[in-house]
Amino acid sequence: MSRIKLQSSEKENARKLYEMRSSEDSKLIITDVDGKIIAFLLSDGNPIGITVLGGNDLLDPECINSGDIVIAYVRDVKNDIGAAFIEYASGRDGYLPLSKLPKDISVKQGDLLPVKLFSYAQKGKRATFTARIDYSKYPDGDMLREKSKHLTAYSYLYKDESFLKDRLNKVFRKNEYTEIVTDLESVFENLKTSYENIRLYEDNDFGLSKLYSLKTVLEEATAKKVWLKCGGYLYIEHTEAMTVIDVNSGKFSPSKGTDKESAYLSVNLEAASEVCRQLRLRNISGIIIIDFINLVSTEDRESLLEKLRSGSLNDTMKVSVAGITALGLVEMTRKKELPPLYEQLR
Repeated sequence: MSRIKLQSSEKENARKLYEMRSSEDSKLIITDVDGKIIAFLLSDGNPIGITVLGGNDLLDPECINSGDIVIAYVRDVKNDIGAAFIEYASGRDGYLPLSKLPKDISVKQGDLLPVKLFSYAQKGKRATFTARIDYSKYPDGDMLREKSKHLTAYSYLYKDESFLKDRLNKVFRKNEYTEIVTDLESVFENLKTSYENIRLYEDNDFGLSKLYSLKTVLEEATAKKVWLKCGGYLYIEHTEAMTVIDVNSGKFSPSKGTDKESAYLSVNLEAASEVCRQLRLRNISGIIIIDFINLVSTEDRESLLEKLRSGSLNDTMKVSVAGITALGLVEMTRKKELPPLYEQLR
């Protein structure tokens, strides 16, 4: 691990240095963009994966993360919907399904009980908690269990210091990048004992977000239209039930002497590769329907499906290519572990 300290007068040299180095290997960049701490996996300067780690209070002791145990106050119990509404911090509401209570425990308004974050808030839904805690998986578990009986509301029973490492390892493989670079000292301090290849970049006037134009990267990673090198483009639309991707020929113009079917196959194959990249980049999961261009011959259809299968092998989540429907639409699924990028950025 090391620190990279640069004087403001060295900005342009720093930019050139980092752009040159970014073309030689892959980096995991962790920085603050508009108040959110975000990790970007860049290969040859191009984004492969992006995940929001949390707000800029991510490592604040008051910010709850997966693995933490906190003493919550039961604000209300709704047996008709099988849930309790809790406060896990002053003014911060959570949702506790009654099915997530230990079998020998019932709760009522005003109770205090230890809970653990089950899933983060998303799409306007409250964060969900569980009261089923396996203390044997925690250091000094018996002591924690006894301590939980004597704490006041909102007290932390256990603060998981490894959650940041665990989140990174869930989204990115360690062999995908040669180093981690961050300009956030709190992140550096949290990760330095787990990663030898982490560097702290220190230039307050020209942070990593500016150096790598990461706001532009986010804009492109959430835009509905994605241009292909051939002149065609993808149009990505999210619905409640699925994600729909339309492949358009756009500005593509076949070379003279090339038959249309071969020309459109080349567009479709390029589009298939880009679809696989976008699914991971945007963390799109669930059902995905893709409308490719003029899928006529059986051979072309098989080539396209094989391109999607091979392009999905590098994904960190399980991807299944189901096949082509009677209407010529390709069906895929991708395992859901975290919300899609556009929701993470809300």
